[in-house]
Amino acid sequence: MGPSGYRRIDPALPWMGRSVLGPRRLTADDARAVMAGDDPVALGLMLAYARSYAGALGGVVQGLAGAAALTLAGRRREAAWVAAMAGGSALVVVETRRRARQWEAVVETRLAQLAGGAA
Repeated sequence: MGPSGYRRIDPALPWMGRSVLGPRRLTADDARAVMAGDDPVALGLMLAYARSYAGALGGVVQGLAGAAALTLAGRRREAAWVAAMAGGSALVVVETRRRARQWEAVVETRLAQLAGGAA
């Protein structure tokens, strides 16, 4: 996943970063920095970037489809390995979405504040 342009617009916003499990863990300092942001375009791009982590689920679907195809082809041992890898990938997707959802919640809160005129 390529970088979003939200930090070019507002460099004070924290970088969600990337780790093996998707975005890095949200800290209180990160949340404070997001809540201090005042550019809705930058915050919107940040929100889109956080939401794009849902795309990681595609690998799980492909793994399961591959396992089914290998099973139908009579390659059960390979199918079992692919299914196990898809299962492991599913666990990674769950953690990735959990972290991304935390970022989303803070950005959505700030955008709601800006839309309501609250500071």
